[in-house]
Parts: sequence; structure tokens; C-alpha cells
Amino acid sequence: MRMKLLALLLGLTFVSQAFAISVSLLKGNGFRDDLGYRSDKTTVTIENFAVWELGTVFFYYDITEPTTDDGQIQKGRKDAFSNQFFGGISPTFSLSKMTGKQVGYGIIKDVSIRLEMENGSGTGQFNFQNYFYGLQYDVAVPGFDFFSLNTVIRDNPNNRGVGFQIGAFWQMTWDYGRWNRYKFTGFLAASPWDGDQDRTENTDLSPKGQYLTSQPQFLYDLGYGLWGKQNRFEIGFEYAYFLNRFQQQHKDEKVLQYMTKVSF
Repeated sequence: MRMKLLALLLGLTFVSQAFAISVSLLKGNGFRDDLGYRSDKTTVTIENFAVWELGTVFFYYDITEPTTDDGQIQKGRKDAFSNQFFGGISPTFSLSKMTGKQVGYGIIKDVSIRLEMENGSGTGQFNFQNYFYGLQYDVAVPGFDFFSLNTVIRDNPNNRGVGFQIGAFWQMTWDYGRWNRYKFTGFLAASPWDGDQDRTENTDLSPKGQYLTSQPQFLYDLGYGLWGKQNRFEIGFEYAYFLNRFQQQHKDEKVLQYMTKVSF
């Protein structure tokens, strides 16, 4: 089943009608040094958002400390697993597009089936994979370019049972002319429980696997001022906010990261 889902997700990336690719460089200081990496961290993020006949496809991939060779780091140091990865791919299937009728009510403009597969290196010691199945709701919020909510089942093969996750994505743009264009964008994901977490086996886990993560970004469109092209070269910052990072109890992070984003 999971192999078929992977094949479906990858296949959708080749039937897109329009797409946008971006590469971001983020640098922050103040991360926990007890989660497998040092307190200062550099991350490269690759993103691709595509529109296809029945919905959208979003692909993202984070590479932490991309120039670090872990094989040369001395054993026992706190940054022994600095080079990490995290990514995923998520297609949506619009019920309005599939049925040919507007599916929504009031401020909810469309409802989509949402699938997602993500994987990562965790704390650098344990790789993980998660699968998500659920619904996404496109919401009309005044002033926002887009705002969407989602409610999904979270299936972690390493946990008994399944969990539940609530998420949100948003973007707001202010355009006051060529040298004054700004963007506020980001996401939030939270889970009140994640499968049948047995804390007797791992007392470091948060109760029921609870966690919250949000990474809002504020960007200035420098490329628009320099070259007259929007959304090509942006600078700004991201606030990385994690409660129970990696589902570890009391492992919270709140870090301001400076970022540069190039889009194609």
C-alpha cells in the first residue's frame, strides 16, 4: 500500500500544468544542542509547488548543515549528527474539480482530499517515515493570498495505531510599489495524540506524542526592486517555533533564522 502511494505521489510531479521552484538558505543560532546538532544551524530548503488537472502537488526538502561531513566529526561531540534531512511530498485532489460542482460553503471555498508522505533523520540517530490521509479546506480570509486548513490521520509505522494532526498554510502580500513589496507566509502543524505511544518504553516521549510546530516567514521582495520581477529574490527571516521537538517531552525550540530565498 505504501509503495503504491509513493508511486502515485511521484507520478503526479510529472503531470503538473504549472509549477514554481524555490531554494532557500536559512541561518539561525539558539537551537537545542541536545537534539543531535549544534546550537547554530544552517539549512537549505528546496520547494516545488505545482498545479495539475485535479489539484496541487507540494514537494519540500530540508538539508541541515549541507556542507558538514559527519564522518569527520569526532565521536561523542554534541554536533555529531549535524547533517540531517527532512522532506515530504503532498498532493491534493480538489472535490470541486473532480465532481465539476463547487464543493464548499460560506468562507470554505473548496475541499480537497490530502495525502502526504514525509521522512527524515530525526535526531540523526533514527530515520522515520510518516503517512497522512485526510482533508484540506481552502478558506477565504480577507487580506490573504491563500489560507488553508487540514485535518489528517497521521500514520507512523513505528507506532501502534494512528494519530491525528491539524495543520494550516497561509500567505499574505503587501505591495506598495517596486521597492516596497512584502510577504507573510508559513505553516502550522499540531497533534493532540500520535498513535498508541508507550511512554513506559520511552519516558522521553511527550504525553500521547503531542507536538506543535510553526515556521512563519516575513520576506522582503528585493528582486522586484532590483530587476522589476516579483517573487524571484527575497530576503527576510523565519521564526522556528517547536513544542516537543521530535515528540520529545520538554524539548522546545524558539529560534529566529535569517533567510534568503530564490525562486524560478
